[in-house]
Amino acid sequence: MLIAGRGEVLPASAMPADGRFLTGTAKFEKPNLAREPPVWDADLSIQCGKGTMICPHATIREKVFILADLALAPAAFVTAPAKWRQFPVQVVSLQLSPEDCAGCTLCFEVCPAVSRDDSAHRELLLLPTVASSRWDDERSSWEFFTALPETDRTNLNLGTVKDAALTQPLFEFSGARAGCGETPYLRLLAQLFGDHLIVENATGCSSIYRGSLPAKPWSQTIDGIGPAWANSLFEDNAEFGMSIRVAVDHRRDHVFALLDTVASLVPDLTEELNALRDAD
Repeated sequence: MLIAGRGEVLPASAMPADGRFLTGTAKFEKPNLAREPPVWDADLSIQCGKGTMICPHATIREKVFILADLALAPAAFVTAPAKWRQFPVQVVSLQLSPEDCAGCTLCFEVCPAVSRDDSAHRELLLLPTVASSRWDDERSSWEFFTALPETDRTNLNLGTVKDAALTQPLFEFSGARAGCGETPYLRLLAQLFGDHLIVENATGCSSIYRGSLPAKPWSQTIDGIGPAWANSLFEDNAEFGMSIRVAVDHRRDHVFALLDTVASLVPDLTEELNALRDAD
């Protein structure tokens, strides 16, 4: 109702009583802004991850998976042999969400894989939407791609661009302007630490593209785990953020106190309880 511009007809009872709203709702907007969305040329691909990592709206994704996962793939779905030592017999796909792409062309500009025959032809090729016979194919390929299992993080070196690009972004499809220079860093932060990330936001441009009701770009894993976000409207963002930090530390200290209590009551569990404490 809110996305449709009919929020004024919603009663107060439709609002969450505790002030908490669902995350991962920006994916429902589908603004269709791009006039020349990128299309992946798998034959030219060097699988460096740069185009994926620079995308301000997280509309370009990569996954590595096994051939058996392709049983129900659309005819136009594109893959290539994965160029990772830890995935010797798997395939990779780089896929765009055409309806979410903002058309900034940053992926094309940063792409290092250039055809020897045509300098305008790169791994990520800009294709006008009007002339593209693949537009509907890209939509169906995106739907199939998002249903594929996420790449196993335990096999990745997240200190490299190539590997970090394979992780699920838990910040996606924000309302930031096309080509925004801030959101790729937020997306990377959510990729690396999103399952236990708490964000306090000062009011400004960043609070608008991060949390404009009802389109929330902070997202979740398939298990419903993701960043928690809150914004302070007033000029107290330092105090607001500090209070969250103090609350987290207090809960942590309380857990440690409980562990100590259990250890004193059940000495046989001391080793297991110390392992919990050291897991941090």
